[in-house]
Amino acid sequence: METCELTRTALFRGLTDEEAHRALDALDARRHPFVKDELLLQAGHPVTHMGLVLTGRVHIEHLDVWGSKTLLGQAEAGDLFAETYACLPREPLLVNVTAATDGEALFLSAERLLHPGREPWLQQMAQNLLQIAARKNLGLARRNLYTAPKTIRGRVTAYFSALAIKNDSLQFTLPFDRQQLADFLGVDRSALSNALSQMQREGLLTLGRRTVVLHTDPQEL
Repeated sequence: METCELTRTALFRGLTDEEAHRALDALDARRHPFVKDELLLQAGHPVTHMGLVLTGRVHIEHLDVWGSKTLLGQAEAGDLFAETYACLPREPLLVNVTAATDGEALFLSAERLLHPGREPWLQQMAQNLLQIAARKNLGLARRNLYTAPKTIRGRVTAYFSALAIKNDSLQFTLPFDRQQLADFLGVDRSALSNALSQMQREGLLTLGRRTVVLHTDPQEL
């Protein structure tokens, strides 16, 4: 990703190309190409550098001691990951960051952003980081809404309703495949498939591979 492209990402927003160059030096920037399924960051270890996805996509996952995996979210090109932990370097990670595709990440030290001083571009980046963190916290709060229902249908309904609101349409594309959706909602894949098939038979929705169309009045089908 060129410097001019970096300035269009959320962390570098508001910086000139020259300021972005200075930021790369000040934040100890390190590029890291990755391959699909590569473990980029491992739970149990502290981190000092946050990751910025340049190309590809990574998953943020929680793996319990029995090996059960929960997909908490994903980061695509332009998104940050592990920024909260990088700001709390003594806190060990509670999640794994795994490459969902081939790609490349840029790792940046968070230390200077915690003490931006009077340099306007550092102050701008610190403000950007705060907004990103707030948006991430909102996303986690929303996920709690999706996983609060006790039934699989309840979780599907909550999540699909939120996607419909976000897209301002009853038709939308899922960001996950079926296994990833099951991991994200914290349910068994087979049970999820059964619930989706039943909802489709009832005329509540129409499923494509990743597309969903909700029907608020099944009698119209």
